[in-house]
Amino acid sequence: MNINTVDYELPSAFFKNHTVLLTGGTGCLGACLLFKLALQADTRRVYVLVRGSVEHAKLQWAASMAGHIDGILATGRVELLVGDVRKKHLGLDPGVLAELADAVTLVIHCAANISLMSSLHDTIRDNCLPTLALAELASGFKHLSRFVYVSTAYANMFLPGGPVEERIYETHDAERQLAAILETGSEPSMDVELEGFPTPYTFVKHLTERLLLLRHPRLAVLLFRPTFLGPAISQPFPYYARDGSAPVSKMMEKAIEFGIRSVAEIMPAHPGGGAHVLDEIPVDLAANLLLLHCMHGSTGPVHACAQSYVPRTIAQVVADGEPHTRQVRTRIQKQKYSARAGISTAVALRFYAIVTHVGRNDWHFSNAASRKFAEVGGPLGMKLHASHDPEKYFAERAMLMAEKVRANAGASRTSKL
Repeated sequence: MNINTVDYELPSAFFKNHTVLLTGGTGCLGACLLFKLALQADTRRVYVLVRGSVEHAKLQWAASMAGHIDGILATGRVELLVGDVRKKHLGLDPGVLAELADAVTLVIHCAANISLMSSLHDTIRDNCLPTLALAELASGFKHLSRFVYVSTAYANMFLPGGPVEERIYETHDAERQLAAILETGSEPSMDVELEGFPTPYTFVKHLTERLLLLRHPRLAVLLFRPTFLGPAISQPFPYYARDGSAPVSKMMEKAIEFGIRSVAEIMPAHPGGGAHVLDEIPVDLAANLLLLHCMHGSTGPVHACAQSYVPRTIAQVVADGEPHTRQVRTRIQKQKYSARAGISTAVALRFYAIVTHVGRNDWHFSNAASRKFAEVGGPLGMKLHASHDPEKYFAERAMLMAEKVRANAGASRTSKL
């Protein structure tokens, strides 16, 4: 299809001719994409790779988007395949693999272990190697038009503050890095944190992007780089988000829980960091951008960032939750959210490292590749509805986080009775 004739406001005209293989379909972005592919884009067929069992996947969807999964499955165009991206050939039977090779035109690879606590070696095992194996498998699909790898804009956290363009930033030799990690469990010539990566997760995304392009130069690869995913504006429903999948919301929740009212309490060593953007995009807008880029025929790196919605500084995010710190009263002792005291959990300290990294580096993620979609309406629209009020969206998000803190505190008290 000539990309110049694509009607972005009528996605069904494009996706009715496509069969999608979706991994990570029970995750926050993956489930939102499944909703859109099945119910808004009328995709010809969607194969969803699910781990464990079909029943377990349905339970996850019922918990995250109750009221929608039945409609998605009722279309008759969604097929659930029990497998695992970490297994050879996805853990699928030869007959199923042959069916995919004949039918699939678009691979959307969302599956990832997003744990901030995983070691470098484990993150390579869970995220890098399966991606490379899937790309190798997809290279044999007869009618493949696009391989979409969901990376992260923070794959370039080693860069100093300033513009971050939609391109590959080369560092060390990618193949040598991978070989060293597989052999020793770490990269002996490079300390991940000293190189500017606060977590193995972001480093491995950077490494995987480069390896994909090096190993598969003839594969049409779209490197989709969202910043932090925020709760949905409207789809599948307002404030949809998988628990733990919206980092800025989690930061706000912890700020409310521990009575934090100013950026100085989070980043005492970086007083100017509060003016830096804590880049976040609602998950449904991120999903729209991914699918619009598929329709356009985009390849290479593209960002899904706050420039496509409303940029918000760290200080503004903390201020959103500040009114609730005066109202929420829990039995948890208030603590400083700082590098020294932390908030008593290793996971929170890891996220603290990321937030302070943002505070030190005033990145400006380019969204040049997506500006052409700014006025697109329809099911995958990026043009905000006239009734949408971003300030109300942020305020209600803070209220929901405060309610969650209250509920958790109540549950904690009940469990001790």
